[in-house]
Amino acid sequence: MQKLFTEFNPTNAAQWKEQLVKDLKGIDYNTLVWKTNSGIDVQPFYTKENISTNPTPIFAKNNWAICENVFVSDAKTANTQALNALQNGASGLVFHITKKTDFAVLLKGVLLQHIYSLFMVKPEFEKELTTFLSSIPTGDSCFVEYDNALNGTIELNNTSSICINTNLYQEAGSNTVNELAFSIAHLNEYLNIAPSNIKNVHLNISVGGDFFMEIAKLRALRKLANFLLNQYEIKASVHIHAQTTLINKSTIDSYNNMLRSTTEAMSASIGGANSIVVLPFDVEFNAQNDFSSRMARNQQLILKDESYLNVVADMAAGSYYIETLTETLCEKAWEQFKVIESKGGLLACLKSNYIQDIISKDAETLIQQFKEGKLVLVGVNKFQNKNEEVKSVKRKNTSHSSGIKTINLSESLEQQLAN
Repeated sequence: MQKLFTEFNPTNAAQWKEQLVKDLKGIDYNTLVWKTNSGIDVQPFYTKENISTNPTPIFAKNNWAICENVFVSDAKTANTQALNALQNGASGLVFHITKKTDFAVLLKGVLLQHIYSLFMVKPEFEKELTTFLSSIPTGDSCFVEYDNALNGTIELNNTSSICINTNLYQEAGSNTVNELAFSIAHLNEYLNIAPSNIKNVHLNISVGGDFFMEIAKLRALRKLANFLLNQYEIKASVHIHAQTTLINKSTIDSYNNMLRSTTEAMSASIGGANSIVVLPFDVEFNAQNDFSSRMARNQQLILKDESYLNVVADMAAGSYYIETLTETLCEKAWEQFKVIESKGGLLACLKSNYIQDIISKDAETLIQQFKEGKLVLVGVNKFQNKNEEVKSVKRKNTSHSSGIKTINLSESLEQQLAN
């Protein structure tokens, strides 16, 4: 076997490039390079020469928590949904609490010490919730998120965890570099007031459809968060909670949404997310229902129980392409983060509309690419089902008080076809 390998001479990137140009009959190599919306030049191939150091796994075996959103309007009804989810494959729950709730009824029979749990709560209900949780067993995977940074307020009542929500940056159309930079700047606002003995940093982020880029994004987010923590000499664990995006989900040929969210969940798991919510395929136009919730859980269960994505330690480690993307995202996002800090930080940049203006331009680019067919949604702006009757649906797009507005790529086309 050793003799077999000695018969082959090693090749470098220049030789591969030369052979590529030759095989493609003298094509200009630069025409094969494409630029992402983040300004990253993606090469047609990558080699060991593209990475400066020997890559090592960023995270260990990733047995992520399969989560389901529970929107709490009635505590007893929400409790029934939570228990049903846990009995049918979920290993985590995300409670959305926007009104006064009987937490004893909500959590009856839910053993928080054995699952991952995230409580997304309005600040006015945080104290009551925290007091209740302190009276029951919860374990180390119970988080309370009442992030109000985008409203201009930074509070840290819990001295053991920082929980922030950066979903809005992606949902509003931000490109990947800017999304990472805003997320790190967001975290930095809390680290400015955090005690040095903080134990956990919980980052809530959306995952989009650019498969490899999203894998690299989550890997870069973990590296950037850990690097930032080191600057504060804080030794805290980083938990990344990922949710599939709404930006590319359509009411047209809507079952394709399941395919989109499956690849997004794959990106999240391969990228190292510790917990994942796959949004039901009909979440934008139907009330929460057993069928689509079950399908959403099963998408993740297949990735675990049939594809075994949960038994590998950072499977992207060593991939010349993804390693290069990860490092490039880290470098570019850190540079943008430094610009934000030079302008006073996240809150100051929100107040001056610096961040809103950047996101607005990014969103305009995405929308234009979709209209021109450069950004494809199968069944929506390409390979349409001509026999489908498209119905007008009022979407749940939200305009945040900061002025940042969520977008949906297919919304205008849906309205056009419905009329």
